[in-house]
Amino acid sequence: MTHPDSDHDETPSGQLPERRVAGMRWGWFGAGLVIAGVGAAGWGHVLRWSLVEKPSVGTNIGLLLAAGLLLVLLAALVRLARRAARPEGSLSPVSDAVDSVRERAGLAVLVVIPFALYGLVRLQRGSMGGLPEPGDVLFGLGMTFAAAGLAVLGRAAADLTGRSLTSLCAGLLTVAAVAQAGLLAAETLPVEATTAALPVEAATAASAMAPVTVTQGPSRVIPDPSGAGPGPSKVGTGHAALSPGPASVSKVAWRWRPPGGEPVRQVVAAGGHVVVRTFDGVVAVDSATGRERWHYRRPGAVAVEVVATPDGGLVAVEFGSVRGAQKVRPRTVLLDAYTGEVRSEQANGLRSNAAFTSYGFVTADPDNGTVVGWGLPDTGEPVWSYRLPGGCHADSEQGTRSEFWQVELRDVIALPVSCDRNVAVIALNPRNGDEVWRYERPWTDGKPDIEADPAEDGSALGLTFRDGDGTVTKEVVLAQEHGEDVGTVDSPAKVFQVFNADGYLTESDESGRATYGWESYGGGEPKTAELPALGGDPWQVRHLPLKDGLLVAQATVKADTVSIGTHMAGWGMTEPRSISIDMGYRQIVDFQRRALNLIPVSGAVVVAYNGGATVVGLA
Repeated sequence: MTHPDSDHDETPSGQLPERRVAGMRWGWFGAGLVIAGVGAAGWGHVLRWSLVEKPSVGTNIGLLLAAGLLLVLLAALVRLARRAARPEGSLSPVSDAVDSVRERAGLAVLVVIPFALYGLVRLQRGSMGGLPEPGDVLFGLGMTFAAAGLAVLGRAAADLTGRSLTSLCAGLLTVAAVAQAGLLAAETLPVEATTAALPVEAATAASAMAPVTVTQGPSRVIPDPSGAGPGPSKVGTGHAALSPGPASVSKVAWRWRPPGGEPVRQVVAAGGHVVVRTFDGVVAVDSATGRERWHYRRPGAVAVEVVATPDGGLVAVEFGSVRGAQKVRPRTVLLDAYTGEVRSEQANGLRSNAAFTSYGFVTADPDNGTVVGWGLPDTGEPVWSYRLPGGCHADSEQGTRSEFWQVELRDVIALPVSCDRNVAVIALNPRNGDEVWRYERPWTDGKPDIEADPAEDGSALGLTFRDGDGTVTKEVVLAQEHGEDVGTVDSPAKVFQVFNADGYLTESDESGRATYGWESYGGGEPKTAELPALGGDPWQVRHLPLKDGLLVAQATVKADTVSIGTHMAGWGMTEPRSISIDMGYRQIVDFQRRALNLIPVSGAVVVAYNGGATVVGLA
């Protein structure tokens, strides 16, 4: 019997009353949280497994247990729905089904809660490491909502006796909205960056190459079929080529210290200035004033490496996670070197042993003689490939050696090879892999042995030839534009280290004095400069020929500081000008044999030491 003033039906003793409360049915809302949470966590687990790392056996066993309990809970929910749909007879089976759902939801929540905590810890560690993974975001939030949904479902299981699609969808949409917000935060929040306007001179100046005097040698040059070289490696921004630096230096013009007292980890020339790698990013320092132009930092992450294109138009920064943080995929960010604007970001690291050009990365495999070009951004699909012609070999057993097989010059990628009875260098256009020029030289004295080294300014390639017992027999220099011999080094017994397309530096020590000579390939009287003999570790000494003289820097490393002595001697002068610089020092983990930097840029020579606390500009 139903009373007119009652808001519920009278039911016999032992039967569940029919709820008619307007609004949210929390049991269905909890079911929506569970369904969407399990889906998000499962997808996050798949992303993590396929892209980052495989989970441990214990984690997989626990997840299988949780999945089994959820299936048991699903079976109980199905029974409850079927019994609630049969109004005839006693409703005690419906009550039993509700109790069964509560019990199974309570048991499942006890298993899911540890995984929710585990997922949140992973998410927190990834965020603290500066590179939160989408898989961690989805897994942590999904497991948390699944646990919350199970708790709500257990307490409001009786709501499931009636249907409420609105409440179910509310739970689903809640998880979807929070997961989307979490993914968006993971992509945008960890970045701290500023940009700079493109300098007028960089946008309007045209790059110019100094003319090179060509002396014909016993070489064969094969020109590009189009009749032209590859042209400057530009990225279409109108950026000017790098400046060779001042004619001479005499004073400290400016000093710059990394933020927060961090050590300098790496310095590269790019964008007409220098880009300094610090702990969590990069900072561009104006070479004329020593002031910051722009920076790109990811707090909590670690900037692993920075590389610049030969024309200085782009820099690529690889980020990894801090020690002890959640393992994540490395990230590579491509930046405009002049403005700091982000060109692209990819969830992978820099390609190992690859040349970085304005057209993309170039990798080479000497074992099978193949070279592959990858685009920008690097999608993982090759843009072009090249294979050595028949009879040519590149492996070390065939007598060709360099730090990497492919040698990056200003506009071409050079490949030192041996072809039948000849030693050769093949130059490729990094834009499309076309052969630009080829240098060949007959070799009759046993197995050929050739070592290739690039000039620091990328203008030339130095070739050192050795006979069977390793004795240097000849050193030649090839201009990178056309591959012709620009000259032969006159002192083949001494391997040269400082050279370009115009000349090379020689050194002789007598009576505690070092006499340096800059000799042109075309002959003539060499330029000379005298300095005190430095001695010590040769890896801590750098030489930089300038227009009006020679700049030499030597680093002295102590427990808590690095002092750099610089000596500038004019050509034809015997008394150098010396400047001593205290750089400060903090030991950094990554070992770098050539930690001393002496970089000529527009308006200054930048002096820095990887691990030091200061960057100095000499003018």
